[in-house]
Amino acid sequence: MVDLISNDIRFVGTLTTTYGVINQNLAAADNIQIGNTWNAIYVGINRANYLLQQSDRISDPAFPKASTQAQARTLRALHYMNLLALWGGTTQGYGYTGGLGVPLRLTPTTAIGPETAAIPRSSEADVAAAIRADLDFAIANLPTTTTALPASVAAANVITRNAALALRARFELRMRQYADALSFARMVPVLTTYATSTPGVSSPTSVNDAIWQLYFSTTDQNQYAFYWFSGRNEFDPGLSIAAAHPTGDRRLAINVATGGQTLKYTRSATRDDPFPVVRYSEVVLTIAEAAAQTGDLATAITQLNLVRTRNGLAATTATTASAIIADIILQRRLEFAYEGMYWFDLRRTNTVQTALPTYTQTFRNLFPIPFREVNTTSGTIAQNPLY
Repeated sequence: MVDLISNDIRFVGTLTTTYGVINQNLAAADNIQIGNTWNAIYVGINRANYLLQQSDRISDPAFPKASTQAQARTLRALHYMNLLALWGGTTQGYGYTGGLGVPLRLTPTTAIGPETAAIPRSSEADVAAAIRADLDFAIANLPTTTTALPASVAAANVITRNAALALRARFELRMRQYADALSFARMVPVLTTYATSTPGVSSPTSVNDAIWQLYFSTTDQNQYAFYWFSGRNEFDPGLSIAAAHPTGDRRLAINVATGGQTLKYTRSATRDDPFPVVRYSEVVLTIAEAAAQTGDLATAITQLNLVRTRNGLAATTATTASAIIADIILQRRLEFAYEGMYWFDLRRTNTVQTALPTYTQTFRNLFPIPFREVNTTSGTIAQNPLY
């Protein structure tokens, strides 16, 4: 949905009243896909909360309680990051005074009654504090590397300390806390093979710079390729993304393949393309952007050029902070195409209306709270302004 609203994905299918209107940034509060996404995220939060509650009751010393809870809290942090990114903040972006939050549930719903009573939206600041607390716990209690995995399981399928560090850096960048973003990104160990590797296409087991990815199999399938290729074929690359690639960019053949599709998700029969949640490329570009924002242009250029060189491009010609950051945002768009990043980059840099000038209604920079949440709680969960 976030790639549809950013126009990096073009809607070409039949679900006009749901995905189609999202592609035009005209979604209403009764849009079923927006409602389903809100619901799915809160289901994930409730599962994490339940695991945390129940694992607290396990006293067996053989049970790795701290690392198990750290993984659950990383998941919960990611869920709240996505909720804030879609429905929270202000029309300018994130981390501004008066930023809107979402209902903050940190205990599970196990029975009908007080646990299921409606609660109002917390402030953006309160949700941000919960996200930071979860990621701090994860960073303190997760191992840096995975051990004793079966040969068929990619290491990136498991949440590690590096994934939590990268997510914390992502969150601080989003909240415009650039010094903190730089600090956390620099804690992620350098991937020594990165500069000599080439842009990776998803394989059945791994993305070549994945720090953490969602794993799928023939018995636990996703619908990425199904929606792009065979089956529904609802999506094509957006009309502007091909032209956004500089001449010689190796990513063009991946992002906009022959026939107007993408090679990131192709396994429509087995439906086991992994989905990258955190990649090392993001760490590199976070260091670059945070360095540029804090005045270290030399570091910003060095890091930016790592990504450019890996993709067959010459070194950047940008010399000012604003030009370097503009190049970084472009590289992020092309590097993470169809991975759900570009819309959040536009929002956090307050450039939605610049990049997408037909989006004149700035209140739509935030998604509408699903109608059923407002209606069934009699307004306890307040709608976003002007919807």
